[in-house]
Amino acid sequence: MGLGELLMVLARHLNSAHMYLRAKVLRRDAPKAERVLWFKLREQRPAHGLKFRRQYPVGGYIVDFACLECGVMIELDGMSHDATLEQDRRRNAKLRCLGYRVLRFGNQEVYENVDGVVASIVEVCLALRQLPLTKNV
Repeated sequence: MGLGELLMVLARHLNSAHMYLRAKVLRRDAPKAERVLWFKLREQRPAHGLKFRRQYPVGGYIVDFACLECGVMIELDGMSHDATLEQDRRRNAKLRCLGYRVLRFGNQEVYENVDGVVASIVEVCLALRQLPLTKNV
């Protein structure tokens, strides 16, 4: 392995370590809507059997929630979210290219109807769990 290759490997490792540390901080400082949804997803796990991760690094991004066995990424959008619509389109496109399905919900929707949000997420995940996961290349 040459010096250039070694530097590339080191850079990838450092970037990955940075993403995981950033995700840890985001989990610790999660907004209220994320905490509410996380509590409900965990509370209902015995009923649906799905395992979710929160603030999960994938594809150079950190998604709010992920169900890896189903290939579903879940994002919650806050009130100031309109300014990031183009960033969200790029993120969604990259995640879809990696073979993931992205679900988006507004914070207000979580506050007003967390059970409905969880039901929607579980319905999609259970349907996708029945299908073989394929990654787009």
